[in-house]
Amino acid sequence: MNNIVCVPVVLPLAASVVLLALGDRPALKRSIALAVGAALLALAGRMAWRSAWNEEILVLELGGWSARLGIVWIVDATASIMLLLAASVGLGVLLAGPGTIRGPRESDSIEALHFFLMAGVNGCFVTGDLFNLFVFFEVFLMASYVQIALGARPRQFERAFPYVIINFVAGLLMLAGIGVVYASAGTVNLAELSEVVSRGGLPPAFRGGVAVVLAVFATKAALVPLFFWLPDSYPEAPIPISALFAGLMTEVGAYALFRTLPILGGPEADDLRSILVAVSALTMVVGGIGALGRPTIRGVLAFLHVGQVGYLTLGLGLGSTLGVAGGLYLIVHDGLAMAAIFLAGGIAERVGGTGRLGAARGLGLSHRWASAAFLVPALALIGMPPLSGFWGKLLIIVAGFREGAWLATGVAVAASLLTLAALLRVWNAVYWGEPGGQARPDLGREAGPLAGSIGLGALTVVLGLAVVPLVGRCDRAAVQLLDRSTYEDAVLGAEAGPSAVAGVSP
Repeated sequence: MNNIVCVPVVLPLAASVVLLALGDRPALKRSIALAVGAALLALAGRMAWRSAWNEEILVLELGGWSARLGIVWIVDATASIMLLLAASVGLGVLLAGPGTIRGPRESDSIEALHFFLMAGVNGCFVTGDLFNLFVFFEVFLMASYVQIALGARPRQFERAFPYVIINFVAGLLMLAGIGVVYASAGTVNLAELSEVVSRGGLPPAFRGGVAVVLAVFATKAALVPLFFWLPDSYPEAPIPISALFAGLMTEVGAYALFRTLPILGGPEADDLRSILVAVSALTMVVGGIGALGRPTIRGVLAFLHVGQVGYLTLGLGLGSTLGVAGGLYLIVHDGLAMAAIFLAGGIAERVGGTGRLGAARGLGLSHRWASAAFLVPALALIGMPPLSGFWGKLLIIVAGFREGAWLATGVAVAASLLTLAALLRVWNAVYWGEPGGQARPDLGREAGPLAGSIGLGALTVVLGLAVVPLVGRCDRAAVQLLDRSTYEDAVLGAEAGPSAVAGVSP
């Protein structure tokens, strides 16, 4: 039994209970939180070594029930990469220090909510069926609702309200779509669905259910036209929480698309991918243009986040191994870079006394480390070599030209210029020039966010410098996603015992 598969979910759930029970003991809670965060990162690294590097598929049948009858959790190359991303972002945000949240938004439950959210996110990555994917979506969304609402002023709550409503409605639609899929195919297990779809002969209702489920995932990934819940809600959350959301939320939605589209697409897969290519190109443009019109630091970054999602889903829409591998690589890049730059933008807001562009100038001279924390992920998002964004976008552009998606690929190139213009706008308004405005002379309690931002930004450098082996792992993950037989054999063969299944370690 691969019991290690359950640890990324069980450990953060247990940590959230312990941290909630400790009450008002900030020093002890922070020590425990950092220890659990480090343990999750080490565990994710171990699982990535087994699954992404050694090509094992780890399968756990909960309660010993057959995968065809019970709940099954799986860690393959794609899931292990996502677990490693989640653990890295989670630890970076913990270094930033939820304990730095002060005033009406301060709460003894911040760390507990952090791990409750992490349990839901990790559950999305390891689950092997659509219904439990819905359950884990709701777990991490419930935690996020509380995090975004704690101590919020009426204006903040009003601007974040669409986040709650849209995700609540999307959850209901997802449940309805899953119900239709089950009624049509007789299962919600992804491996079994892959078998059923391959045989064909499914009723039209199945295609309708699949369309609803994929539309919900597109909503959670913040693709146009279903993105409007994100740009107003993320800037209203406390800084560490908005960084956590930026690093993980849309990445979970994108992961769900990568996991399910090759399985559920069936005969209409080519049509669905064509739609996804068009939507991805439009998302890049809308995100870039929207960022140019925002008056605040995190407002600009939120719209840029929307635009960056278009690059990852474009890779999936292209449907080739190179495109999907590039999309997976960009998911990791985007999670790290967006979490880092949201933390850095938050530092600029706090040091400058406001988030409005131009209110506090010259932080590049007065706060050099804070400016460096912003500059590195900004360059990664623009696609400056040798940082991770350059290689990821290059893979997508090459794949796009190979597949003949000339227009969408041209849009991807042009959208990088919009990203450059938006980030230059922030740099010129906040970091460039002589110090002025309300800037304070020291970072004070911003040491935690600075450490988290620099650490996550440094990972984008590592991701870029180690591009060859890492893209190789993403390529293997892409092959597993597109060749569904490997996934089917690992999961449905597991009832004969893990040792009897090729690629599954005992």
